[in-house]
Amino acid sequence: MTNALHLLKSYRERTGISLQDMASMIGVDIGNLSKVEHGKLQASMTVVLSYHIILNIPIEKLFKNHYPSIIKECLRGGLSVREKLMENMKTPNIDHRLQLLDTIIDRLVELDNNHE
Repeated sequence: MTNALHLLKSYRERTGISLQDMASMIGVDIGNLSKVEHGKLQASMTVVLSYHIILNIPIEKLFKNHYPSIIKECLRGGLSVREKLMENMKTPNIDHRLQLLDTIIDRLVELDNNHE
């Protein structure tokens, strides 16, 4: 996430928002926010999402190092759930559940292919 933290500062500076104003909008101490932007303090989820919302930074950029592995993990989990459902075809609403899973799996495969 270190690269993403430098991205926070870079995006903020490009928009012209001061560190003080950003800290006030997020509701965090300016000193701590400065430490986050310089990689000396880990960003909370609130800080990361606030930068995403306020500065319109794509979430994929903020989690660039984690995004591909999370996609793969979700895809493995989805395929595992689908396999279990196929083994136990007696589950109520199986067709609907499989249809939803297939839609999700297709989306995850597409995301995975786009991040390779």
